[in-house]
Parts: sequence; structure tokens; C-alpha cells
Amino acid sequence: MTDREKPSVRRPAKKLETAKKAVGAETQSGAAGAKFIRMRKRDVRRAAFDLARKEPLRSAKTGLTVLQGSVLIGIGLCLLVGLIMDAAGFVKFGYGFLQLVFGFAILFRALLLGVHFWPKPNFAENQDDEGQDMPVYTILLPVYHEAGMLPKLADSISRIDYPKSLLDIKLLLEGDDEATLRVARKLELGPEWEVLIVPDIGPRTKPKALNVGLARARGSLVTIYDAEDRPHPDQLKAAVRAFACGGEDLGCVQAPLGVYNAGQNWLTRQFSLEYNAHFRVILPALTRLGLAFPLGGTSNHFRKSALGTCRGWDPYNVTEDADLGFRLAEKGWRSGVISPPTMEEATAGLAPWLRQRSRWIKGFLQTLLVHTRGQLPGGRPKQAFSFFAVLGIAVLSAFSHRFLLLGAVLCLACWPLGGPPPAMLDIILAGSGTLLALALLQVGSRAAGQAVRGGMMLSSIGYWPLQTWAAVQASIDLFVRPFHWAKTDHGHSFKSQ
Repeated sequence: MTDREKPSVRRPAKKLETAKKAVGAETQSGAAGAKFIRMRKRDVRRAAFDLARKEPLRSAKTGLTVLQGSVLIGIGLCLLVGLIMDAAGFVKFGYGFLQLVFGFAILFRALLLGVHFWPKPNFAENQDDEGQDMPVYTILLPVYHEAGMLPKLADSISRIDYPKSLLDIKLLLEGDDEATLRVARKLELGPEWEVLIVPDIGPRTKPKALNVGLARARGSLVTIYDAEDRPHPDQLKAAVRAFACGGEDLGCVQAPLGVYNAGQNWLTRQFSLEYNAHFRVILPALTRLGLAFPLGGTSNHFRKSALGTCRGWDPYNVTEDADLGFRLAEKGWRSGVISPPTMEEATAGLAPWLRQRSRWIKGFLQTLLVHTRGQLPGGRPKQAFSFFAVLGIAVLSAFSHRFLLLGAVLCLACWPLGGPPPAMLDIILAGSGTLLALALLQVGSRAAGQAVRGGMMLSSIGYWPLQTWAAVQASIDLFVRPFHWAKTDHGHSFKSQ
């Protein structure tokens, strides 16, 4: 691999990358040694928008290409003509297609559940650190209007078991967020901290801020935490061991995410169940199959050189994590998982849940558009399979859940009144799909060390259709304001203190 650089974990002093020189317009030192830097606009432009400038087809900024627009119009015309010429045949064809897609999705999820029970490899993240030199580690903390959460975040970062002299912590603030800046000045952050104040240029998104932090990163390894995150103290050391033993092509490892306010209400419990299945069962299984996957928005740990080959994050994609997971695969990098988790706060109200979920689905739609521009998603057939099997099915399911549930209820309600009985294939698909989804929730919760009552799991059937509401909002938002970042407010849970 000629274009890659492997960070040394044995002799970091000789191998570590140095930060690019980027000087802020106003540099001040805090009382405890932290630097407060107001970034110049030209430095931000250079750091944040490299991907959109040099590889425009790999950025969501481009939108629909002429070819993609032509294909979508052609498909729409074919559907319209088919509906006009033979409505019954068209509906039958579409119904059969959906049966085929969901049948495939069920089989794929069953495979992932089966892989979970394969014998676990003796992974090196449990090895002793005695005598092992550690690399400089950059921690990126993108924060916006989180004055109340910042002290808790700083406390969580201080609990990480890693030499302070080897930490390079970048707190990323927006220029108009004076309240959070005032709190940062009062915290007396140590010399390992650097507070970067980012001016309002381009879309105000998390990935834009991350690129600014990356341009100044001193570490050969880089990770991200959000304002509400509570990372396990051993997480950085586990990532270092994973990279040391994972081979030169391991570009990223994802830590599992959990929910510390799961018991707050029904919505947070469902959110926790969903996370447990995704991060404890599905992602580890994809990793063991050698398949790329959409990263989580936090607690992913990178080789800085891997981020360099991908030109960082796409500031125009509102799920920059999902996009980056497959761009890493395109460049030949693998992604893996580690065990020490990060606990975060689930949205406890329906309105913020819908805002957050619609942003995720909008970003998934952006990612689908970007990675189908004349290039095989993920760069290889197996990664393209994963792209459509994971991301594509997730989007289709989000749009379909409410209509499928409504159709099932109407069918069952009309049957005793003389309506047609449900088809056997539909019963098999609905029954097996539901049972498999509940099994994933149960197995994921056990893997996370959590006990779940059967009634709470069964009530998930009412949680899934909420995604359709969010999906409709996402599709509208994609056309009206494609780069708008619907921010999630934090600090409302009873356990956030």
C-alpha cells in the first residue's frame, strides 16, 4: 500500500504524523493552558471543503447528476405507462417485487443473526498494555449550543484511561455560540485541549467542523465524541490494540453505542433496543463477513492516514458517518468493531425523535445518490452488496413500515367480513420478519448485558411505523433544504446530570 501510512504503536515518536500548519486569527491561552483559536475563513475553506472541490461526484453538494436525473425520470415514465396500460398487472408486479425484496432482507438478517453465534475470535483488545508505547490520539468534540452539556463532556473525557501527554483534544465550536464558549473558558481546560472557533462558512454541519479539527490534528489516530457521550475509559486503548493487530488495511473501528436514559420512557426504551441490535449484533456480524457498513456518528476511531485518503468528511452530507463508511471501503480500507461502549442520551420526545430520524434518513438518501454515480458502491461487488443490503433496505423499510402495518390490519379486519384471506406467502414473510426482528432485539440486549421484558419487545411493532413519518419528512427536506442539519438537543434526561 503505497498511499497509506501505518501509525506506530511501538515507537510513536518516530512515526506519528504532524499537524498541518494552520494559524488562527486570534489565539489566546486559557488559565490552565488550553488554546482558544478563532479560525480564519480561508483556513476553514481549505480544510473543510477539500472533497467537494477535488472529487465533486463523491460529495452530496453535487446533487443529482444529469444521468441520475434521466434514469429517475425514465423509471417514473415506465411506472406511469405501466399503471395506465395495465393497472392490475402493474400492481401485481410491484407487489411481487416487494415480496422478493423483503424476503431477501429477512434471509440476510437471519444470516447476520447466525453469524453472531459463530465462535468468537480471540481478539487482541484484551491484551496487556504493559511496556507498550502509545501513539498520540486526537479527540474531536463537535459541539453546538451545548453550554449545559460541556462540563459533563469534559468530565467524561477526563475519565479516559490514556496518558494526558499523548492526548490532542479539539473542542470545535461555532462562531455564534458564545454561551458554550463562555462555559469553555470557565472550565480551565488543560494544555492538551485546543478550542477551535469555526466561522459561519458553508453549511453549518458537524462534518464541516470535524474537517477543521482534522486539519490541525497531531495524532496518528483520531476519534469523535458528541456532547452527550460517556465513553468507556478503556476505549482508546482498545482501539490502539485493534489497529496494532488488525493489519495495515484496517482504517476504522467502531465502538458500540448504548443509551444511559433507556428507562426514561417507552420511546427511549425502544431507541435502546434498536441500538443494541444494531451495534451488538448487526455491525459485528458484518465485520466478520468482511462487509463495509455505515459508521455511527460517534465513537468511531480512525487512522488519520485513512481519513486523508478519503479527504475527510463530506460537509454537505447530514449523515457523514454512513457516507464515510463506504468511502473508506472504496479506498481499500476495512472497518472493524471494538467492545468498550459509549453511552449517550436517547431523544425522549416524539418531536425531537422525528427531527433526528428524518435527518438520518435524509442523509441515507444523500448517500445512496452519491454512491450510485457511475461507480460501484464500496468499490467492489461484495461491498456494493452490503451497501444495498444494509443502507438500501433501511431506507426502503423506513418508507414501508407504516403502509405494511396498515395493509396487514385492513386485511385481517376485512377477512371475517368476507374479504380475501391473506396470502400464505404474506403470512410467512410477515411472521418470519417480525420474529427475526424481535430475536435481534433480544440477542442484542443480552449482548449489552440488559434484561428486556417480552411486552416491551412486542411493543416495538408500534415503534417501527414511526420511521415512515420521519422518512416522508426526510424526502421533503431533501428537496427543500438538503444541507440543513436538524440539531438534536441534549441534556433533557433525568440521568444526564
